[in-house]
Amino acid sequence: MANFPSLKVIEVSKVSPPPTAAAPISLPLTFFDLFWLRFYPIQRLFFYEFPSNQISSYDVIVSKLKSSLSLALCHHLPLAGNLVWPSQSDVPVIEFVEGNGVSMTVAESDDDFDHLSGNGFREVSDFHPLVPVLTVSHDRAAVIAIQVTKFQNKGFSIGITNHHAIFDGRSSTSFIKSWAQICMEESSVPTPKQVPLYNRSVINDPKDLAKIYAKAWKDVEGPNNKSLNLKFPQTKHGLVRSTLEFTHQNIQKLKEWILNKKIENEKFDSSSHISTFAIATAYLCVCTAKLEGLKEGKLWFVFAADARTRLKPQVPLNYFGNCVVAGFVGLERSELLSENGIILACDEISKAIRNLDDGPLNGCESWGSRMSQEVTNDYLKMQGISLAGSPRFGVYNIDFGLGKPKKVEIVSAESPYVFSLTESRNSDVVMEIGVVKKRDEIEAFVGIFNQGFE
Repeated sequence: MANFPSLKVIEVSKVSPPPTAAAPISLPLTFFDLFWLRFYPIQRLFFYEFPSNQISSYDVIVSKLKSSLSLALCHHLPLAGNLVWPSQSDVPVIEFVEGNGVSMTVAESDDDFDHLSGNGFREVSDFHPLVPVLTVSHDRAAVIAIQVTKFQNKGFSIGITNHHAIFDGRSSTSFIKSWAQICMEESSVPTPKQVPLYNRSVINDPKDLAKIYAKAWKDVEGPNNKSLNLKFPQTKHGLVRSTLEFTHQNIQKLKEWILNKKIENEKFDSSSHISTFAIATAYLCVCTAKLEGLKEGKLWFVFAADARTRLKPQVPLNYFGNCVVAGFVGLERSELLSENGIILACDEISKAIRNLDDGPLNGCESWGSRMSQEVTNDYLKMQGISLAGSPRFGVYNIDFGLGKPKKVEIVSAESPYVFSLTESRNSDVVMEIGVVKKRDEIEAFVGIFNQGFE
């Protein structure tokens, strides 16, 4: 790993589960996993402040993080393995053999901890040194990599990079919570809710979607291209990150305004429930339309939804892997810019959520080929707004024994078209929104966002 100007790498080691845990395993990918096969990895960053009495014991903290990670891997053996695509297999598999482990980097940074873990404008590139690179080649890919970085005597960060084809946000958060629990309690037993379920038979695949999606990837750049190399979007320079907050008061204000308008105007349905998610994302769509001004055509909004409770039969919540479906909403820009823009957006988003409840896999036969084409074309068609994360994951409750995180960032969400969503440390705030844009655009967007609540 290269040393960045403000980063000094102290060591890179491999953390393995205890030998007693290490029965070899092989786990095939499902169609939910294969959808993401060459998609860029997910990178999360947790900032923790040092309690005043802990400054001198950073080495102890690192040692505890390593030993608890080893114990957490007992229950998460696939994470210590590698993704491979055996010649005789239709789909890639995760293989774990004794001796496998997770790469952990320990580093020190002289960057400004308070600035990076704040809400204000921060250069996107300042976060890159703090998240580890996943080791990936044509025929083998690591599942996860971890980096712990100390900032002078202020605090430290834990950067986690994971392969998107191995698990979704629910599963990855569940693993991090399990690791933190073991670290805090110095016990090796996860709670029953945290014990992951790896049984692939709970994912029903009567249409053989796994083979269809696998073939779509193999057809990219060859008739039988089993490459596991990941495709990264082109780097955009000069991007700035900022965190905006939806307070309870903001959401309540928007909700009341929408309901009053619906009661006044008979063409709107005022009977159906409006979720906080629909209000918040509709508002982000309106702000985006205002920032971009009147353009031709539609503004597309794409969101992921957990399919575990939507599938029939339902998939247990502790199922470990990917299990998300996508909702698509096309909004006329001219309508978004009208006085009732947020109502129209809210109704369309609510309708898309209901459609997912009724038929989560509608149109799924074509998903694999669409994704493989878009990733191969450098994500160029992905110009609609999309989301990363969820306020339901509870990332601000992840305590390794040193208190809750000061800040959580989704570093991989660094496109002007992607908003990241998390809950907040602050009880007045319903959710935090991570926004990335060029400096002049982000300044304008923040102004539009704040103005709308007045």
